[in-house]
Amino acid sequence: MDQQRLAALLQESQVPNTQNLKAVTAELQKNYYSHPESLLLLVEIVATHQDVNVRQLAAVQAARLAVKHWEKIPKEQKPAVRQHLVQATMNEQTPRARHANSRLVAAVAALDLEDGEWPDLIPALFNLAGSNEVGQREVGSYIIFSLLEENPTSFADNMPQLLELFGHTLRDPQSADVRINSMMSIGAMLLMFEPLEDEESVATLQSLIPPMVDVLKDAVQAGDDEKTGQAFEVFQQFLAYESALLGKYLKDLVQFMIDLAANKQAQDDVRAQALAFLAQTVRYRRMKIQGMKDMGQELTQKSLLILTEIDDDEDDDDMGPARSALALLDQLANDLPPRQVIVPLLDALPKFATSTEPGYRKAGILALGTVVEGAPDFIASQIKAIMPMAINLLNDPDVGVRHTALIGLARLADDIAEELTPFNEPVMTALVKNLQAAMTPTADQKLAKKNIEIIRSVCGALDSMSEGLDADFMKQNAGDLVNNIGALISHDDYKVKVAACGAIGAIAECLGEDFKPYFEHTMRALGAYLTIKESEDDLSLRSGVCDSVGRIATAVGAQSFQPYVVDLMRSSEEALQLDNSRLKESSFILWSALAKVYEREFAPFLPVVFKGLFESLKLEEEEIKLKLSEEEKGIVGTENEVITGGKKLTIKGSGDEDEDFMDDDDDDEYDDFGVSVEALEKEVALEILGDVITYACGPQEVAEYLEKAIESISPLAEHTYEGCRKAAVATLWRSYARVWQLMEQETGTNWEPGLPLKQTPTVTLVKLGEIVAKATLALWHEEADRGVVTEINRNVAATFKTCGPAILAQEDFMKEVVTVVTTIITRSHPCQQDLGDEDEEQEVEGSSEYDWLVIDTALDVVIGLAVALGPGFAELWKIFEKPILRFAASESENIERSTAVGVIAECAANMEAAVTPYTEKLLKLLLKRLSDTDPETKSNAAYATGQLIFNSTDSNTYLPHYGTILQKLEPMLHLDEARLKDNAAGCISRMIMAHPDQIPLGEVLPALVGLLPLKEDYEENSPVYECISKLYENNEPTIQQLTPKLVPVFEAVLSPPTEQLDDETREIVRKTVHHLHSANQGFFSNNPNVLKLAGIA
Repeated sequence: MDQQRLAALLQESQVPNTQNLKAVTAELQKNYYSHPESLLLLVEIVATHQDVNVRQLAAVQAARLAVKHWEKIPKEQKPAVRQHLVQATMNEQTPRARHANSRLVAAVAALDLEDGEWPDLIPALFNLAGSNEVGQREVGSYIIFSLLEENPTSFADNMPQLLELFGHTLRDPQSADVRINSMMSIGAMLLMFEPLEDEESVATLQSLIPPMVDVLKDAVQAGDDEKTGQAFEVFQQFLAYESALLGKYLKDLVQFMIDLAANKQAQDDVRAQALAFLAQTVRYRRMKIQGMKDMGQELTQKSLLILTEIDDDEDDDDMGPARSALALLDQLANDLPPRQVIVPLLDALPKFATSTEPGYRKAGILALGTVVEGAPDFIASQIKAIMPMAINLLNDPDVGVRHTALIGLARLADDIAEELTPFNEPVMTALVKNLQAAMTPTADQKLAKKNIEIIRSVCGALDSMSEGLDADFMKQNAGDLVNNIGALISHDDYKVKVAACGAIGAIAECLGEDFKPYFEHTMRALGAYLTIKESEDDLSLRSGVCDSVGRIATAVGAQSFQPYVVDLMRSSEEALQLDNSRLKESSFILWSALAKVYEREFAPFLPVVFKGLFESLKLEEEEIKLKLSEEEKGIVGTENEVITGGKKLTIKGSGDEDEDFMDDDDDDEYDDFGVSVEALEKEVALEILGDVITYACGPQEVAEYLEKAIESISPLAEHTYEGCRKAAVATLWRSYARVWQLMEQETGTNWEPGLPLKQTPTVTLVKLGEIVAKATLALWHEEADRGVVTEINRNVAATFKTCGPAILAQEDFMKEVVTVVTTIITRSHPCQQDLGDEDEEQEVEGSSEYDWLVIDTALDVVIGLAVALGPGFAELWKIFEKPILRFAASESENIERSTAVGVIAECAANMEAAVTPYTEKLLKLLLKRLSDTDPETKSNAAYATGQLIFNSTDSNTYLPHYGTILQKLEPMLHLDEARLKDNAAGCISRMIMAHPDQIPLGEVLPALVGLLPLKEDYEENSPVYECISKLYENNEPTIQQLTPKLVPVFEAVLSPPTEQLDDETREIVRKTVHHLHSANQGFFSNNPNVLKLAGIA
């Protein structure tokens, strides 16, 4: 084997010529790398070749081949090879080549040490790293790092000695390389620490954190970008392990990082990295950050100040300090309670919004738009104070501020659109004003570019606001809006066209059938783009048009849209073949819209639809390909794997023989690092499959497609991407619910609560239930992602409520459900713990809204169990009672009290008389909550009290409190918030029905009738009209006297909207009208229409 030829081939492989590279690679693979001798030749090249690039490449290749060939090298040759290799590393003067050599030493050593060979290496490395010669320390410390990275257990018996060494080398007075090598070594050995088993080693490790911070400070001060990045990476690595490793130093580290980020004298890249570390810390140590006094507030306030540095011309892809601060604010809002983040932000907002500095005004509205996703409920509660400031900024004299305000408005509307409805008029005036100003021609190129952004942002704001646009208001403005936005569909800039399509779709969605006058013209304008495919811009535009057309179909309805369906389906089928993920997803979303519009009439298109969705679900997912230098591989993971978010991803290194030189930037829009385009497409396909099964499938389609659908969905419940897991489990439960619904329609029976089952489900349903339950339980107990757990909770609760107890009849399923729900509502589920601290008690006051949503949806599962089991739920209440009553007694969090009291109400209602044993304890709590300072809690307490009294048979306990309850309800009759009047009316009605003799009807009934018709909580119409009906049946004198006031009420509730009354209550009202008409037709002389509505005239 020719060493010179091997070296020449290595040299040739560095020439950027694709054809030649392939030939060189083939020869290397065939004639050299497949033979063990090549390893020895490469080591010789490492030691002797004149060209540093060849030496480095030889070391890289040798390290790769060591695993394959080292064991085949004759044993007697190995000592000389080892010595030769170490000496070559000591002699190498070029750092990058020396590092490659060190990695080769580590690759060989890891194999040897595992086999009990090379026993003198570890002592020699300690001697080198502790040498008086700085060069030897640098080599020794880097080989130690490389070996720890290759196999940390190589030093398992030398941990104390290693930590003692690092205590010195982290403070090396002569070499920054020794210091950073030592720090990286600590990062590589973190997985070896067991805090519960070796407290002494952990304490020693913690004592090294201050000098590690000094290493970072030195690198920052020296302006050494590489070492700075390496130091930051080590601190990031700590976050992947138990928090005990940082211990008390976490707070100091967080403080150091936010001070560094806020320091304008530091380099932008350094500040951005400090903010990135903080964002990850908030994500993976949210409980610890929450427990640090005032830390959430300080992080928020300093991030806001950093955000003021944002520049109009800043590149969207440039993660400078301002954008990194925005990312930190987003993480803070997602992971900390609103009082720690949103409250200080809103306190600062008036000052920022009225500042003379445009940067402050931009920062205020941009921060607000960013945090709303993490705390929509809290922001919504403050919207009256927020919106005047936002509207002023939409009309700001500075065009950059106006642009930022439009972005902020769109983000607000994404999450709380309905809360913006009262501000439609001033917002729309500002949008039109901005649009008109931006459409004015200008010779100023910079302003022209900004105008394009303004136009797109106006369209984006309209798009986001669709659910909060008042229909009557929109009717008045529709003509001008459709004309102005419609004109943009033919704009020169394709991004403007895409944005305009979104806005048109939003306008149509809001107007509903009132969009019909603009329908034909709009479809003609959009139709031209449904077949374009010449460029990526064309496909992006076609995708936007496809989304818009689906919304228009929903608005105008099946009949009006019918002429366009066949051509649209043909276009969407073609779109699947155009190799554009975004367009495929838009086609899927269009199918969902049409399935909802046409329901079972969509059946002719289902073969195409299922084929397209199944093909997406079968997609092979490509490996994420990264080009990494040797140093980068050392930072992010091994040569073939990178660790991100606790998951390992396969990667390709820059020297891989089969490297793909094609650059594909189609995926730029996806910011989920480590998530493939195929995985994102599967997520959408799963969601749409759920829609199609739910809305468009009848018994025949279920028989034809369900089995294959379940086969395609089930494996994706274990996908590495949480979006796929979430969508897969949701679609399984939706499929079960649809099959159940079809069975009930076919048999004409409805399920009844309780076990054993009173109706036997079909064989298909039993089998499907087993699959759904198995897939759910495989995730539910251990899933670390909050979003997945929340989605499981939602679907389980909804299915229990709509399909009853059948799925609970499976062996042990109910026991498993109770177990996992209990872990969630006691805040001990893995998704509620800091990463690495799953076994640690983490009690803190308050929750982020995302954290509370996990608990809230789990409590909804409790209600679902009560609905499905009926009186049989009484036994389970014993398990859930303590944590629910703890929430109901919470003094610090209104949402905990109001939600828990609502759960008590629903459980009491469904347990019926079986709630009786719990009457005393529940009543004591509810009496207190009837005087709660929080209106929502007070309202729910009224509802719960009525349900408890109506269902419990323990009248000896509750009757003595009737007077107190009425006293507490009386003030509610005058409050127009939180459905207080409606729930008070329902409570009074249930109290009357339970014991009419205990109520002063002459005083109470006039007040009750004065509240009618109910305006908010239509569910409470059921007890109200049932109560009134019974009073009439018993010829109660006060109700007889109130008949003239009740007749117009009956007319109002029998009129639209139909959702005022359920079918049973509507029948009760009709019978009451009949009864009164029979008794005295004169009651209706002023309201003849009520007779028609009641079916009499």
